[in-house]
This record gives sequence, structure tokens and C-alpha cells, in this order.
Amino acid sequence: MLMIIIDINIFLILIKYSLSKTSIITYPLVDLIENSPINTSIISLTSSSSLKLNKRKYVLLNINEYETDKFEIRNENIYTKNEIDREEFIEKNYCLNNSYCQIEVHIIVNDGLEYIIIPIHIIE
Repeated sequence: MLMIIIDINIFLILIKYSLSKTSIITYPLVDLIENSPINTSIISLTSSSSLKLNKRKYVLLNINEYETDKFEIRNENIYTKNEIDREEFIEKNYCLNNSYCQIEVHIIVNDGLEYIIIPIHIIE
């Protein structure tokens, strides 16, 4: 009897873990011209698979200390919030590769059910 209870508890823990696992989505690379006007649309976060009935909650992570200063999420789209200066990003070591100047924007969706990574190439 004790073994059955232990087996049931392990089974319930496995179900809980499998249902709460975060899915990680990486978007295709987006080109962004430096010094683009403020409120330039970067990318739409809506997908054809997401239901319009369920409003998704997006939180922009400030991992590298530029994300919330330079970008914002409005109406399931990412926009520039301030001017993007490629040389500033290179100088502050924000770029993953300085010669190419690629950055990443990280977003948590619905309290961690999804994790979105958007690679952005800042071009001159």
C-alpha cells in the first residue's frame, strides 16, 4: 500500500513538472537600422497559433541593462523606445559580436510559460 502511495506521488510530480515546463522560442534575426525613429516597429509577437481570446502577458527582461531603456512592448509588438546607437552598443559591450553588432531581447510570456528570444542585428 505504501508503495502505491509513493508511486502515485511520483506520478503526480512528473505530471506537474511536464505541464509547467517553459517553452523557449527563438525568433528569426531582425535587422534594425541604427538611429531609426523612436516608435519604430521591430517585430510582432503574435502568432497564428495563439488564440485572440487569450490575451498574453509579456514582460521585457532587462538582462543587459539596455532592453527597457531602448525597447518596449505595446499591443503585442516590440517598438524602439529611444534612439539605438550602434557605436554606443559596441562601446558598452552590448553586442554579442562587435563587428556584426547583434543583440538579443528576452521576453517572458504569461509568468514563465514561454520564454522568447529575439536576435536583432543593428546595422549602419
